[in-house]
Amino acid sequence: MVRKGENIYKRKDGRWEGRYIKGRKSDGSAMYGYIYSKKYLDLKEKLLTMKALYSHNYTFKTIVYQGTFNDWATCWLSEVQIQLKPSTYASYTNKMEKHILPYLGDLPLQSITTSILNKWVKKLENHLSPNSVRIIHQVLMSCFIAAAKRSLILENPCKSVLLPKKTPNKVEAITSYEQKKLKKQALVHPKGMAIVLALETGMRIGEIAGLKWEDIDFSTSLLTVKRTVQRIQCKKDGDKKTQIIEGPPKTLASKRSIPISKKLNNYLAKHKLKSQGNFVLGGMKPAEPRLISFWLKKICQSIHFTNIHFHQLRHSFATRCLEKGVNIATISALLGHRSTKMTLDTYVSSFLSEKRKAIKLIS
Repeated sequence: MVRKGENIYKRKDGRWEGRYIKGRKSDGSAMYGYIYSKKYLDLKEKLLTMKALYSHNYTFKTIVYQGTFNDWATCWLSEVQIQLKPSTYASYTNKMEKHILPYLGDLPLQSITTSILNKWVKKLENHLSPNSVRIIHQVLMSCFIAAAKRSLILENPCKSVLLPKKTPNKVEAITSYEQKKLKKQALVHPKGMAIVLALETGMRIGEIAGLKWEDIDFSTSLLTVKRTVQRIQCKKDGDKKTQIIEGPPKTLASKRSIPISKKLNNYLAKHKLKSQGNFVLGGMKPAEPRLISFWLKKICQSIHFTNIHFHQLRHSFATRCLEKGVNIATISALLGHRSTKMTLDTYVSSFLSEKRKAIKLIS
């Protein structure tokens, strides 16, 4: 049995089969996708959704998208997955499932307005920082931009959403005295290498975890950041799990070369003699970031030092550079920032102390 004009067929096994155009070959001929259901009405509804999602493959758009935001978000995430780094895709999925779908998922995509999104933003502001709200909104914005390109919606409702003002990141660097005390202990501790590297180079925790001996040129005292190691959330057999992944640095600017001091060069050379693997930390496999953070905590406790986050070591490196008069462009390059503006925005409080010194000098 065939339902004319609908591309719906009754199969011999009793199921209904629906066909839609999912793409075009180089010669313009159609490539078809198929869906199945035991009930005709269920299939018709699903087929209408699929035809709308892939309506850009039809000559004339006569189909109005009837799906929910969840339907479209699922399709969009599957499409962008191949374009994104695994860590970025995991971040998008987490934000979608945790902060977006619970509020917007069941709403018809075409019914979502700016007014609805403003209420959603207010709910997020009750338990998240302004910067976190803005990042989540950016994921939603990308999703709606893709929907608008497909002509699934007439206008992007995200464009006029009222967002909280962005707040500057607070940098909590440790003092010069604290840094010397922590570094002294790290140099003699069997698990202190990550701390020494962070304080001497400003590398991120994932970059340190991914560092291999082949990345260090001992003859020229040069270290090159080529990869990062992260633990990300993934889905396997329907269950949420985590896995360690090795990938490229955060941005193009993050792939950089960092000169190292003679003392650090000698320190690393001694550890290489004892190493039995490719990775500077961990041996044959990389030491994962949360284990490195655990080592920092234990070393802090051993000298009755206030517990700090590993990222503060990176901030401390940058602050020491500022205190020694290193120019902002050099600091930005060492940290692997995309621009000097990002460095200025991050270390605004540190620059304030330098401004005060300048005023004292000229007074």
